[in-house]
Amino acid sequence: MPAMELIVSAIRINGDNNLDIELICPKGNDLPPFAPGAHIDVRTPSGQIRQYSLCGSPMERRVYRICVRRDVRSQGGSLSLHTDLRVRAQVTVSEPRNLFKLPNARRYLLFSAGIGITPIITMARWLVSNGSHVEWSHYEGCRSSVAFLDEVSSGTLKNVTTLYLSDEGASFRKSVPANLLQPAPDTAIIACGPEGFLTLLEKRMAEAGWSPTQLYSERFRAAPAGALSNTGKDEFVVQLASSGQCFTVGAEDTIAQVLMENGVPVALSCEQGMCGACLTRVLEGVPDHRDVVLSAAEREACNQMAICCSRSKSPRLVLDI
Repeated sequence: MPAMELIVSAIRINGDNNLDIELICPKGNDLPPFAPGAHIDVRTPSGQIRQYSLCGSPMERRVYRICVRRDVRSQGGSLSLHTDLRVRAQVTVSEPRNLFKLPNARRYLLFSAGIGITPIITMARWLVSNGSHVEWSHYEGCRSSVAFLDEVSSGTLKNVTTLYLSDEGASFRKSVPANLLQPAPDTAIIACGPEGFLTLLEKRMAEAGWSPTQLYSERFRAAPAGALSNTGKDEFVVQLASSGQCFTVGAEDTIAQVLMENGVPVALSCEQGMCGACLTRVLEGVPDHRDVVLSAAEREACNQMAICCSRSKSPRLVLDI
């Protein structure tokens, strides 16, 4: 995906440990369009590439807005943005990519936790402006940590948003919204947050009788250790549909690694199965999905896979490369 050199036009605090960053084209030109749920790859001051949801308005074509939470476990990405980024600095970003698109539904239940608010708030604004039925539950540790607090507590989203604060005894484990206990076939559940939050949401949905295909989610962190392991007990063969070339993927290899070692170009970004940059069509064979990008329905279809981490359940995969 093409890279762009943008300029930091503004930096603001947006709740405890949250940095609101605005990026513009140096010449003031319009930026590539995006839809709610889209993200961009950002090369941080530390040199690492990280993915951040676009949380501004898709109608504002000259500004990209992201909100970055300082993570105490950061390996340099969010930390370097918080400590080293300055207004007027040049930042390399990708064009927007959207693997978290809003589905068509009569009713939308939105769930977010922590900095998972960033894609959800863009969706909420969009849905409200289009007259959709929206109910949004946002979970946070305390009020001072809530990003976009004014907007969700007293602004245009107030009537569709309920805040649940752990320091007030309203964690997701203790406070389950009534709407989650009443499954409906014409409802889409949209969620973003930490792995534990989403795992518990999936459990609550199953207990209440929701179909897993009604959940559309995005994780900002990879699944627990092992879930995204790119290793396996068996080797398998990957064949390229365009040339017929075949390559063996060993137990300690990834498909992407093997292809690149053999001169086959591969689009990579996070290399953890989280961003979707390497999603590739599968023409034959059964993928062993190890990513956190594809939905349950997309996994069942077996027609695409994240080649940076996923493997194969069949002896051979034919990829649309």
